[in-house]
Amino acid sequence: MVDPAPQSSPLPGSVHVVQDGDAHPAQVLLMTDAEAADWLVATAAGEI
Repeated sequence: MVDPAPQSSPLPGSVHVVQDGDAHPAQVLLMTDAEAADWLVATAAGEI
């Protein structure tokens, strides 16, 4: 648990990750299941 909680961001994909009681800003990918599956296949094939 982090206290005080960090302020939320209006930017899509901007989150806070809590590690050892400290909040760290991070960026995450927002994609559908189909987009994630396509990305995984392309990555495994060495296309990305």
